[in-house]
Amino acid sequence: MKNKVFDWRARQSWLASIQHYADDLLRPSIQSWIAHNRPKCWSDDMSWLPDSEDVVPEFVSRFATYYGYFKGFHGCRPLTLSSYYEQGLVGQDSAELFATFREIFSDVPRDKVDRVIEEFADRGLRERGAIWFVGDDASLIEDCGHYAIQGSEFLMALAAALCGPDAGEDYRFRLRQHGVPTILEVDMPASFVPPEQRNEVAAMVLSAWGQSVARRPLGLEVEPCYVVRRDIPPDCIKSHYHPQRIRDPHQGFRTYQNPAVTCDVCG
Repeated sequence: MKNKVFDWRARQSWLASIQHYADDLLRPSIQSWIAHNRPKCWSDDMSWLPDSEDVVPEFVSRFATYYGYFKGFHGCRPLTLSSYYEQGLVGQDSAELFATFREIFSDVPRDKVDRVIEEFADRGLRERGAIWFVGDDASLIEDCGHYAIQGSEFLMALAAALCGPDAGEDYRFRLRQHGVPTILEVDMPASFVPPEQRNEVAAMVLSAWGQSVARRPLGLEVEPCYVVRRDIPPDCIKSHYHPQRIRDPHQGFRTYQNPAVTCDVCG
């Protein structure tokens, strides 16, 4: 089903869909055993599942075949949104970020800026081309709002490294003066998501199914995270919005009031 989109937020939907691709695999005898024994159905230890050595790889394979897209959300603070809808999302480019860093902190002594850039040269190479997504946009507002409030994590790290006892300010907060806090909704082709990440999500789905059958929720579920190392075409961007209020982890999780709730695209 190459047009099917896996949306982590739609739990009841993807649990119900299991019957369409794995009903024969998760046969009644397995369900009865789980319902009777009520094991702890972890996603990283499948020993709770009868015949797990055979069942798990087949389930992962069927899951990957059933879903053609993975829905992800990206927190950012772009200067304009129109470029995303025209050119798509472009993977991280440290050279471009270093140039932006120099521009924003042009009043800081050049030798300090140069030193920080040199310290981050290796990280820039390691993360080149990467784009980060989460499976639930709520976390970008409630738990890790700094991505929408301040933008690029790489720029935040550069700014933090520039701080010191004589800095006189938290340089990360300067990033709040540029761009519009934004949450992007993206449907990524499954082929864009690394296989190990697709497998991890499949295990999370199987774990949730097991917890449902066992009637023993673990209460420890963590949403999927995706790291894509290729550009995202513009037609994969389904929507965007600018949250009015965001919990700010860099200010004790106090509420950040977004001063810009519209952009060049939404008017």
